[in-house]
Amino acid sequence: MKSLKTAICYFKGFFFFCDMKINNISLAMLFSLLGLICMAQESVNIKVQQGFETIHAESNQFALNKAPFKLIFHVKNLDGFCVGITQDEDIYNSAIGNADMEVMWFENTGMAEGMFNEEKLVTISDDAPNFWYFDTIDDHRFDRNPQGTLQEWLAERSVNGFFITELSDWYTVEDMVRPVYLVVYQPIYDSDYNHIDTKILYHAKLKWNK
Repeated sequence: MKSLKTAICYFKGFFFFCDMKINNISLAMLFSLLGLICMAQESVNIKVQQGFETIHAESNQFALNKAPFKLIFHVKNLDGFCVGITQDEDIYNSAIGNADMEVMWFENTGMAEGMFNEEKLVTISDDAPNFWYFDTIDDHRFDRNPQGTLQEWLAERSVNGFFITELSDWYTVEDMVRPVYLVVYQPIYDSDYNHIDTKILYHAKLKWNK
């Protein structure tokens, strides 16, 4: 019987065929290449700046004072994403896979907003997401002067208040009583532009200190 010359290997979610006669240098190069592929995956991380304090989420929750704040985005290998924002906890839990309620965000396209966040408002809607992107220094949906490249960038989104579409009115942060939930995601479409999946990139609850 002939000896087995190939093996199926697994590395960080990837399956590949490996020649049993491969030398150590080639094997090291292969694993290095797979490592680079993994590092190139898309990611979004958010922290909050309020006053002179930088606040990090604990168990996907931010505890904020009722005062203006900034969402600070650190993004890798993405130029844009949808942001669903709601005050309905059931919609939030369904969006992140913890409940089984229909999520209308995933069926609708993102709402267009003004350049450079001049109004410093965030739109709350149970039906349609926001679409925020960074294309160039002069074409984006964040505060002025984001930093970085299309492969990795930092941007701020100042929040002085919220426009609640269901009420057709806007409210300052000081007016808010109920928590706000946000889900950052990337819709996935097939070749006919049918929505087939959703990749959750980040999610958090904003709760207000008393």
